[in-house]
Amino acid sequence: MTGPPPAATLLEVLQWRGREQASRSAFLFAGREHTFGELWAAIEGFAAGLAAGGVEPGDRVVLVLPNGPAFFAAFYGCQRAGAVPVPVFPESGAERVLDLAAACGARRVVAGEEVPGALRAAARERGCDPREVGAVDFAAVTAAAGRRESAAPERAPDPGATALLQYTSGSTGDPKGVVISHRNLVTNVGQMIAGMEITDDDVFVSWLPVQHDMGLVLMSMVPFFLAARLVLLPSSLTDVRQWLDAIAVHRGTFTAAPDFAYRLCLRAVRDPARYDLSSLRVALDAAEPVRPATLRRFEEAFGLERVMVAGYGLAEATVGVSMQPAGTAPVISERGLVAIGRPFPGVRITLRGDAGGPVAVGEIGELVVESPALTSGYYADPEATADLFDGAGRLRTGDLGYRDAAGNLFLVGRSKNVILQAGRNLAPQEIEEAVESLPFVRRAAAVGIDRGRLEGEQAYVFAELRRARPPAAETLREMATDVVERFHRRLGLRPGRVCLLAPRTIPLTPNGKIRHPALRAAWLDGSLRASGRLFFPP
Repeated sequence: MTGPPPAATLLEVLQWRGREQASRSAFLFAGREHTFGELWAAIEGFAAGLAAGGVEPGDRVVLVLPNGPAFFAAFYGCQRAGAVPVPVFPESGAERVLDLAAACGARRVVAGEEVPGALRAAARERGCDPREVGAVDFAAVTAAAGRRESAAPERAPDPGATALLQYTSGSTGDPKGVVISHRNLVTNVGQMIAGMEITDDDVFVSWLPVQHDMGLVLMSMVPFFLAARLVLLPSSLTDVRQWLDAIAVHRGTFTAAPDFAYRLCLRAVRDPARYDLSSLRVALDAAEPVRPATLRRFEEAFGLERVMVAGYGLAEATVGVSMQPAGTAPVISERGLVAIGRPFPGVRITLRGDAGGPVAVGEIGELVVESPALTSGYYADPEATADLFDGAGRLRTGDLGYRDAAGNLFLVGRSKNVILQAGRNLAPQEIEEAVESLPFVRRAAAVGIDRGRLEGEQAYVFAELRRARPPAAETLREMATDVVERFHRRLGLRPGRVCLLAPRTIPLTPNGKIRHPALRAAWLDGSLRASGRLFFPP
């Protein structure tokens, strides 16, 4: 089938498909096919509604919408109107939405019908004029297009203009608005298509939130760009078996998720043989530390071979940076870490030592990325932007890693999360994976805490139990001893403290990453103990 002419923006591709391939399916959601013609009509309607409501080119518009047709209409409708979409997880509380709207100076907040009222109430509690929030629901925006004569502008966006503000998940600090241009998006989409050998014959199956980079750019923009089939599921998926069912029914060839989602499948599915996942070409494991046991166990459970692949990316590089080549076996280091694969075309990864120079084989350094898809910086934050780049204009990721003699690159953790105990750098990932191998542990997190004593910083291990009610005191002591032994067996050290917690206590970002700074703060300020969710120590 004829493809679109060369385009500088994804919006131009969608416009061409909406007019020239109107009957072709853009995506399947909730059992209904949505064509490119319908998608483009919804985009134009939303853009006209924004213009009718006084939104002007360059204005920021916060979107609090779940996976589905309304999100795509609003996101690309903002771009069509010349505005800048700022997607936010729909599960975010009103306070967070207001904070992000204030941080980017949003002209409007567009949400589902029930959300604007909560935003206005929260604004009143803050003592500000609720009208300043500019909160409207999605239906009101599209209705405005019919009440007033206002058409979407017939102009192609400037490729260098801001297409998106992607707020980071805040796993290592306060969220920052990553400025992504139209050129960044098209460039990174092309890099990932080439690096992952994606074609229009691929079938994407995704439940990842379209409000965040991997779910938005890789799992929806890539199939839109190619007109590959996209089966979109709600991000509020309560049962991962629905994800596996969708892959089996629609013969999915490409899917992606953080490591915890694959682990959850292994826990939730008692009879893997009932799911035929043989159509899968790529099951990307990224967005959090990749565990070799997850790759091995998932493939063994579902009868797959060389389908699970590790990848690496970050919002500041639009999203995709590297991936293990499809159809190859993972490379695992002696420390049990998984190599992050080879850089996508046009991407270069180097390691930077403490003094800014190169590091030797086996030595840990900070990952530095060069790519034409790099952000220009953080919105309205020149200080953080200056810290983001080195003197040569390369992106300082804040991630630490090392290369082996064969040139394979391994991540060991975030620079702000690395624990320094007894003169050694300890990666939380390594500790957490060791502790989670214990049968009674649901999830583990490790943070460094320095109480100002002679021993200095120590690794504190927090382990959620699988049971909601605490076992007997003697059993808790035995469990804590098991954690210490497992820690010692892996690292040759003992943790500073072991804490056993109720399930779902460790704080996570909306996309499932452990919020190590928040956990550390909750322990130090006593709020973790006060919550009643600390089973041990008493």
